[in-house]
Amino acid sequence: MSDKKIIHLNPIPQSLAQIADVLDDKMFESPIPKQHSHPYYEDDEIGLYIGVRNTTDMVAKPSPYAGDEFMVLLEGQACIKNSKTGELERVNAGEAIVIPNGYDCQWQQNGYLQKIFFISKHPNQITPVVPTFEGIINISEVHQRATTSTKPASNIKVNMIGDSFIMKTGKSVKKGQHLYQSHSGNFFSGIWQSEQFETQQQAFPRNEFIYIESGELVCIDQDHQTHKFTKGDALFIPQGTICHWRVDQSVCTFYAVLQSTN
Repeated sequence: MSDKKIIHLNPIPQSLAQIADVLDDKMFESPIPKQHSHPYYEDDEIGLYIGVRNTTDMVAKPSPYAGDEFMVLLEGQACIKNSKTGELERVNAGEAIVIPNGYDCQWQQNGYLQKIFFISKHPNQITPVVPTFEGIINISEVHQRATTSTKPASNIKVNMIGDSFIMKTGKSVKKGQHLYQSHSGNFFSGIWQSEQFETQQQAFPRNEFIYIESGELVCIDQDHQTHKFTKGDALFIPQGTICHWRVDQSVCTFYAVLQSTN
């Protein structure tokens, strides 16, 4: 499933509960949970997997995380335990986080949970002995703190990002923060926001998942179909998709990007 088109991720796809995932009991300290997944986009060549997943109560076995994962919790709550320190980090419904490749941790979940996921796991990727960051990156918490403080969190990697789009209208007002970047350098995630702008039609320069935190984003595909996304919506644009997009007033998004070199 690697079509070059704008994909709107329905959080409750009709097929989600039809076929249960096959799970290995070696992955869990608890009894095997019931889990269902609905893939929206898969590319084995670059190791990119996007979809919706739900699962019942479970406790995973602690291990270094295989791959980088961005997720938005739609329902439920989870605790992620640092295997080295024993520290527990709680994630609640509505929050967006990143779990770094190589982070030695344990997923603990009491009750039903549903999430949207964006996983980067290249077939030749090596799990690092020391991850880029020893903990989860809670993008929602960083954004919330930013509304009351101009200083970024001291324990989060932050880089300002530039503009990689050809503009149709005048210069836009945009700003963003990379809150996480992988060992390989081609996966990154953070916060992006902008006031009014519009791009020209062009090939999208990266594989990007976008979660609308506030405002509205309008994307127009090469068939001139308009896609409007508002608060709580999620979309994915594969690298190379012909489209243009605009913001009529303002928008704030949480994003995850995989930059393919193919």
